[in-house]
Amino acid sequence: MRETYIVRSCILLILLAIVSGCVNGPNDEITLPPADEYDTAVAVGWLGFNAGSYDDAALTFGKAVEIDPTLSQAYLGLGWSYAMLDQTALALPNLDLAIARDSESPDGYAAKAFVHLARGEYEAAIEAARQAIDFGGEDYVFSQIPDVQTRNLRLVMVESHHALGQYSDAQAQVDTLNPDNNLDEDSRTYKQDLLLEIEDLGSVGLVLEELIN
Repeated sequence: MRETYIVRSCILLILLAIVSGCVNGPNDEITLPPADEYDTAVAVGWLGFNAGSYDDAALTFGKAVEIDPTLSQAYLGLGWSYAMLDQTALALPNLDLAIARDSESPDGYAAKAFVHLARGEYEAAIEAARQAIDFGGEDYVFSQIPDVQTRNLRLVMVESHHALGQYSDAQAQVDTLNPDNNLDEDSRTYKQDLLLEIEDLGSVGLVLEELIN
């Protein structure tokens, strides 16, 4: 499969071409290999996304989809872009398309977890976060948005379980994140203590706070 989770920039293509020693044309002129149009569009899309230009990013990812609709990365970028534009009804179908094209990657599931949390769809958020962790493991970090990582996926699960009144399940995730939390489920103030512990576990990151809030 030709997809990659690391953005191939034009600069990288040039450097690789030079290092390979296979780019010399007539009269020792440097001849660059043709850039992959799809990967370049996806790379430009993420550059726009990380600059906060979500409308432009969505347009660029859309062009990448037109170039090759069989690959997942452009749909993933579209999903995130629409989510940040507060168009979650458009985000979710694109994330589903990304998953359909790469069902064993954690990235699409992770994105869905945060989008469902933003929509108040707590059961769906829990399931998506669980799937992302199953595929990504405890060391998972999304290459394009470092805030999307296993720790924050567990925070999604904590907040979702708490919102559903599933305190024991929320506690189980808190125990994973902070085994020394000293919470006592038999305490009269347990619910308040649990909420304070959730707050103490910290932020999920600027990008995700912008989405969720």
